[in-house]
Amino acid sequence: MPPSIKDKVKALEKTNRLITDNLVDAVWVIDAETLKYEYITPSIQKISGYSSEALIDTVVFDRLTPESSEYMKAVLFEGLKEHETGQQDSRSIELELVRKSGDTYWVEVRAKLAKEYGGRPKIIGITRDITTRKRAEVQLERLNQELLAALADKDQLLKEIKVLHKLLPICSGCRRIRDDEGKWWPLEEYVRVHTDSDFTHTICPDCKDIYYPDIKK
Repeated sequence: MPPSIKDKVKALEKTNRLITDNLVDAVWVIDAETLKYEYITPSIQKISGYSSEALIDTVVFDRLTPESSEYMKAVLFEGLKEHETGQQDSRSIELELVRKSGDTYWVEVRAKLAKEYGGRPKIIGITRDITTRKRAEVQLERLNQELLAALADKDQLLKEIKVLHKLLPICSGCRRIRDDEGKWWPLEEYVRVHTDSDFTHTICPDCKDIYYPDIKK
């Protein structure tokens, strides 16, 4: 009987022990039906905080965040369907997991479905920590959003300045303002619609003396 996929990976590790002990990435084999780890290189401890022995026979979803868990289920379902039709392409996905310490981290997973001779299907993959890159991407996206918001505020301010600086036709009787299309607007409504300003009502000292002379200063 030919050696199993797990035996082949373990033999490769034994032959290249110096390499696997110092891997930045983690190499693993998962049973495609139970989705449990059958083998994983010791380098996983540097990434997750868990030893390789602690992860054997655990389900891959156990340490995924809820969003990444749902995403991985969809990818696995699609991958199994493609495998049944003879497609053997590998996949690369990004997932968020929870470390042993409790904080989250991001990994890039490259995996491929394979079937042992006369045996069960397996998933062979490599996990790479991309937390630093993902955090940089999140920071860049936040800065982009802040820049877009600042530019939007600038555009709005320029529009308001343009409205307030141009000569406005105003009726000397009712004080309404005529816009570029010939529509007459009450002063307050025109400013409210065409700028980001609004009005609060009070009374100036001169008008107070005229309309409300009995009110004490």
